[in-house]
Amino acid sequence: METEQETLLRDLSNFTGTENYYSSTFKSLNLTDGIHYLREKLNCYWLIDIVESVQYLAKIRDNKEFIVWKIEVKEDKSFKVTAWNDTPYKSELLYKQEGKYTDFILKDFEFYQEQDVLLLKTEH
Repeated sequence: METEQETLLRDLSNFTGTENYYSSTFKSLNLTDGIHYLREKLNCYWLIDIVESVQYLAKIRDNKEFIVWKIEVKEDKSFKVTAWNDTPYKSELLYKQEGKYTDFILKDFEFYQEQDVLLLKTEH
């Protein structure tokens, strides 16, 4: 029997492009079909809001051509959101934010930012 995490990852892997773009909370970023699905399915507007809220930072602005965003969730449900200019932990760390609690069901998840568009890795 497939776990909720496995089902979600399988569903997300089906997104290989986008037909629509959706606005982020404050309308500064565009979300592909896949990121929109993730946000709706897991009710993780807060994750996209974190990404959107730091777009003014010089390190983010200067690397908008391509950024890898990563969320890591620990056993105690605390989390860390990071941004990298390429492969996480092998490139420059652009941003880091930690939190004490999340109900995000994936322990480790990465997605991309290209200019003002957030997309799944499979949508790249």
